Amino acid sequence: MRSSSSWRPTHAAQQRCSVSPVSRSQKPRSGADGEGGGERALAGHVLYLRAAGLWPRGRGPAYALYAALVQLSAVAYVAVGVASVRSARGDVDAISHTLMHTLEVVSGLLKAGLFFRKRRSFYRLVRDLDGMASGDWDVPELRWARRRARRMTAWLSAYIYALILLWLPAPLLAGGGQWQLPVVQLHGADWARRPAAYGALYALQCAVLLSQVPVVIGLDCFFVAAMLHAGALLQLLGRRVSGLRLSGGHDGDGGGDEDLAGDELLKRQRVLYAELRACIRSHQKITKFLRDLEAAVSAMLLVQLSVIMVGLCMTLYQQTQQGEALSVAAYSSRWVGAGAAFQRALSVVMARAHQPLLVTAGRLYPVNTAAFVALMKASYSYYTLLRQLDSD
Repeated sequence: MRSSSSWRPTHAAQQRCSVSPVSRSQKPRSGADGEGGGERALAGHVLYLRAAGLWPRGRGPAYALYAALVQLSAVAYVAVGVASVRSARGDVDAISHTLMHTLEVVSGLLKAGLFFRKRRSFYRLVRDLDGMASGDWDVPELRWARRRARRMTAWLSAYIYALILLWLPAPLLAGGGQWQLPVVQLHGADWARRPAAYGALYALQCAVLLSQVPVVIGLDCFFVAAMLHAGALLQLLGRRVSGLRLSGGHDGDGGGDEDLAGDELLKRQRVLYAELRACIRSHQKITKFLRDLEAAVSAMLLVQLSVIMVGLCMTLYQQTQQGEALSVAAYSSRWVGAGAAFQRALSVVMARAHQPLLVTAGRLYPVNTAAFVALMKASYSYYTLLRQLDSD
């Protein structure tokens, strides 16, 4: 019979599927709200939301005032958008342009309100994710998840900020005595007589557009980063489960266990069972984290999806309306008695105007309602196929 010391080193393997312990120097400092220092899975996204005025825990009254100013500025922007729609007096093109920009700010307000309502859930999500990943900071799966989440957020923010910074000074650089605002216009206003009001509205639109970027996309990036980390933890857990075996066995055939005495084999079986239980507990933690994440962000995702759908419908409607307007304008011309050649050419123009003006994605797919529905169906079909292949 082998000595009992032959199985003792495997006793440490009980920790492999649970949150492994870390030394005092490695363990991240986490407070009750998940805002401690040190290296954390979502540290960069927490800072991003803090810059947006959406992470008030432990910040004090000055930060609360800053967060209130950000949201009040957004409310003022929406009020200007409503006034712009009223002053457009039925101009579909101007109304659509205003609504598309205003709805983004509305979505930011709604998502900010949902966050403040469930902010403790977000604090707990950060704390729980730190607890599950604290012992595995250096494994390739989690390093890849952190790197991809941070790069995604940085590149998306840089792209949107670059577009905004190029757009904001355009009315000032245009010159020509035109008093145009950056995005939302108040039609019929004589800004030459009220330059102070023009400057205030210009500054308001610039401030809101710049401050709403982390509000609108920050929570979406937080959700994606949390999902990437959860996927990495599941991948790591799957690798650990697949490696479960009796310490004395050989890979592939399990040989060697017959030589073990009854007591020692029983001990090793108990150790293996303990490892499996630890893996099950880790899986339960991950599934609970995903349920909590869904409960926290499901309403926000609905808001974002609704805004995208409304914006797409407004764009398609605007394209259709402009085409029909061109056809009506051609018919309203003085074509009576203009000659057969003119009338034939005018008929071609009217027929061509009835065809919708479409923008394609990569010159492959037209950006319209049918393509959007087809894309949703194809995505679900592909997901079903992957599930079927994985089950086989």
